[in-house]
Amino acid sequence: MATTIRTDLISALTTSLNTSNVSVSSELPFISGDTPLYVKNMKKLYLDEESEDVTELFNLLDNNDVYQTETTVNAYVCVDAKTQPGDISTVVQSVLDAKTSIANAVIRECSVENEYQDDKIIYTFEYRFITV
Repeated sequence: MATTIRTDLISALTTSLNTSNVSVSSELPFISGDTPLYVKNMKKLYLDEESEDVTELFNLLDNNDVYQTETTVNAYVCVDAKTQPGDISTVVQSVLDAKTSIANAVIRECSVENEYQDDKIIYTFEYRFITV
């Protein structure tokens, strides 16, 4: 069975964050009641399911067309805004750097946004990979 990008990211993040104040969950970030798990379980990183978009890159005369696959995976972690972990900047950089753990992608990107909700900061990461 082939591994997925999400599985590879979880593995890489578990290794890179093993000595940090943030742990990695293998669960999906579903909503329990009306609260997402990453808000309920602060300082735990959750990765969502992959979404894939396949498009034709080259239309060839011999019908062996070349396709590209764009895979997107979102990750979430929530921390207390008043008492953030001392290593939060290192954690954010480690999550951003995990994009390099994905093999065979011609484009590897990761962006981060943060939002405040009550007295919490929610970091949302978006990984984007393109394979041919």
